[in-house]
Amino acid sequence: MKKLFFIISLICAMASVHAQKTEKDVFSKEKLIWYGLDFSQARFVGQFDQGAGAAPATAQDIKQKYIPAWNKLVIDEPNKFDIKNFFRKPTVIYDIAPVEKNNDNINEDKLLDINEFSFTNPNSVVEKIVNGYSKGDNAEGLGLVFIVESVNKANVEMRVYVTYFDIASHQVIFSEKVTGKPRGIGLRNYWGGAVFDVMEMVEKYHYGVWKRKYLK
Repeated sequence: MKKLFFIISLICAMASVHAQKTEKDVFSKEKLIWYGLDFSQARFVGQFDQGAGAAPATAQDIKQKYIPAWNKLVIDEPNKFDIKNFFRKPTVIYDIAPVEKNNDNINEDKLLDINEFSFTNPNSVVEKIVNGYSKGDNAEGLGLVFIVESVNKANVEMRVYVTYFDIASHQVIFSEKVTGKPRGIGLRNYWGGAVFDVMEMVEKYHYGVWKRKYLK
């Protein structure tokens, strides 16, 4: 009998560890792990001028210079990109190595486009990206990543899937599209302004809507 009880207890414990996370976890957890800006499936639509008489940015420039710079900008300016405030968490940890690895593997031949672009099947794209993340510094917890769909010069907008996921299981808890408008001087700051606008839009408008939607 004791052996049977032990086996049942073990099964229950394992089931608890691997239990599906729900939207409630997004709003109840006090710690958030920021994974950064994932451009691995994004398209840059239009010509991206670097200013000061420099030639327009090439796909190589965007991949090797600007994408790392936008991720670094969020980390280097925490008072502006105030993830704790925008996403209402007392504790935020930065763990962007898995996303940096994804961005390092971007196919430059597919990065620039002249046509409007959007994911054909957003849920599938987001799930595939998250499922492919390599191990970071945190083996578990609530992860948040911005999966960038497009950076559109003509429409003056950046479209992002704000994605919450469970790090241990790679389960996407929910993912919602948010559009940000750029601001600032210079290519880095201008589109960094769009990232800031996405965060600000979440804090002002979307977070409350999501909470009502998912916790009703």
